[in-house]
Amino acid sequence: MVPAGTLREPAKTLREKGADSFHAALAAVLAAGLEDALQTGDHPRAISLINRGFAEGTPQLGCDLLCRAIQVVGAARTWTVQLAPLTSVRQRSASGASPGL
Repeated sequence: MVPAGTLREPAKTLREKGADSFHAALAAVLAAGLEDALQTGDHPRAISLINRGFAEGTPQLGCDLLCRAIQVVGAARTWTVQLAPLTSVRQRSASGASPGL
């Protein structure tokens, strides 16, 4: 048995570090934009930002943004989000291109 203190996670590659950095920056920008949209009552913009969290971020980011919107506006509001088809995600990630914000 190996002592717990000696176990290490494998070092992240530059690509993984870059992805983590990108997702952190994206989350910060989308969260700030969402807060602004919710404060001003701009629900179409809020929905657009939530969709972007799902499409360009991670499922968890999209869910976090959606949950935040529900906390502020309430569950009575109907939130419609669109998930990008799986083929779109593969094409975008395979080409390495990412649309700008």
